[in-house]
Amino acid sequence: MASIMIEHLDGTTYDLDALDFRVVSYNPPTATVTYTYQQIGNYGTTLTGAQTAQLVIPLVVVIKARDMNDYRMQLIQLHSIFYTDEYFYVYDSKMPYLRYKVRAQQISPTQNGNFWYSSNVTINLDCPSGYAESTYTSLEMANDHSLMGFGVNLPAGQDFQAQFTTPDFTFTNIGLIPLQSDERPVTITFNGSVSSALTITNQTTNQSLTITKSLSGNDTLVITGFMPTLNGTPIYGDSDHGYLDFVRGNNQIHIDGATSFTISFDTRFYY
Repeated sequence: MASIMIEHLDGTTYDLDALDFRVVSYNPPTATVTYTYQQIGNYGTTLTGAQTAQLVIPLVVVIKARDMNDYRMQLIQLHSIFYTDEYFYVYDSKMPYLRYKVRAQQISPTQNGNFWYSSNVTINLDCPSGYAESTYTSLEMANDHSLMGFGVNLPAGQDFQAQFTTPDFTFTNIGLIPLQSDERPVTITFNGSVSSALTITNQTTNQSLTITKSLSGNDTLVITGFMPTLNGTPIYGDSDHGYLDFVRGNNQIHIDGATSFTISFDTRFYY
């Protein structure tokens, strides 16, 4: 039987039905997108922008109890689970590979007369990102494909990979939105030999990033968004200040200047 799960940032997980908070409904809506238009002439407009707003997910539960004292204790437990001062995750137990990072709005339970149950309690969950995220990262899913689940948008017949050792390869963004350096950056980790300069090019977006520094196999280069670090030290001054975004679907990547290397792409995907 499916249940709705709440997971706090410390890893503590709550099964609402098992705790006698019977879930009446949980229906995440699609992303809320606001469109901006510019008037063109007298008879039409053109789309000039689209921004994703916060998502509000309604969760409706009934509080079940054995007696009045238990009902009061259930209220304390409910407030503890949906503590509003920090983020937590919510997901369906049948789809544990997709989750929403949310905060709860104010909750106002009402007892159902003298009965030891509540009336329907609506808990509105605010999701600022506007999308569900993959529970597991690209590297975790590449190492264990069973973590991907169904319906995650992997092209048919394509084996998902997140780590590569050849100069030309395809990294697939299996989410529904682009992964942009200024909003949802991918963490790129490179280990290999570079004589003078390393260039990573996303041929799909026509973007490239060049690191003008020699590297050995013992060095670890990490690029997160706009910021490259070498062995933990920022080296922004040793780059051409380029950056890499990743469109939905396949991204054709090319590596110049490196030999005998491993490069990985670690990110979550958004739906």
